[in-house]
Amino acid sequence: MNASAMKSSFSPGLTLALAALMIILSSLALWFVGRGEPLESAFVRDSQKAQLVSRMRADLYAAAEAEKRAVLADTDQASVDFANQARAAVDKVAAGLTAFQGLAQSSVEQGGAKRFEEAFAEYRKVDEEVLALAVQNTNLKAFALSFGKAAGALGEMEKSLRSLLDGPNDKLARNAQRAFSEAQRIQSLHAPHIMEKEDPRMDALEKDMATADKAARAALAALGKDGASALAVYDTFWKLTAEIVVLSRRNTNVRSLSLSLERKTKVLAACDEALRVLEEGIRERMASKATR
Repeated sequence: MNASAMKSSFSPGLTLALAALMIILSSLALWFVGRGEPLESAFVRDSQKAQLVSRMRADLYAAAEAEKRAVLADTDQASVDFANQARAAVDKVAAGLTAFQGLAQSSVEQGGAKRFEEAFAEYRKVDEEVLALAVQNTNLKAFALSFGKAAGALGEMEKSLRSLLDGPNDKLARNAQRAFSEAQRIQSLHAPHIMEKEDPRMDALEKDMATADKAARAALAALGKDGASALAVYDTFWKLTAEIVVLSRRNTNVRSLSLSLERKTKVLAACDEALRVLEEGIRERMASKATR
């Protein structure tokens, strides 16, 4: 049968029916193809978002760990190195948040990202405050000065007084002992002052130091010329004590540790909770799609 004969064998109604069937089949094929592609791409996007949130949580805790190390480091260089590590990890979290916001589509995800963004802003504020204090290490420097140069000056003072302490003149020996004992008392007040957080208590400790200083100088003055060398060394010790007090008053290690243990812990928990809720929601949605 040739083509013209085949065409003549189909009625107009049958031709219309076949055309309609072809349109329906084409539409169904397009529907199935179109239906599968969004599901697949949505699953891929959800997987990307879940990975981003997981990395953000890991980077957040890496930042917190580096910050703790910066606070507890015993040298300026170590504090600076750990502070830089903390800031780098925080920047990674910020980059992850930006990437997540670019993928977030639902209002639930956008709301979750907003909650984290707000908590993270507070985290960054406290974190920078802690790190800025930690790298100064004023309390550690005060301790080093107290147990280093100041202790050395006391040793020199004792040497300069040794002949009087061991000598036959009881009055001179008593005054020499009094002067040295008061200097020792001042040094014993260094550590409590360095570790103190409250200004009123620092004021009281400094008042005690001033009282001891007055007594030491009176005892050294009573020695006359015999106490001249000891007085010169004591003046050096007292100047070092003043430096220690200034460093201690800045209190950067104590303040950074207090911030880290108190405010920083709270904002870290808020950030982690926001990310946890966000990640759980994404993974639950992925699991429900996988079972369809």
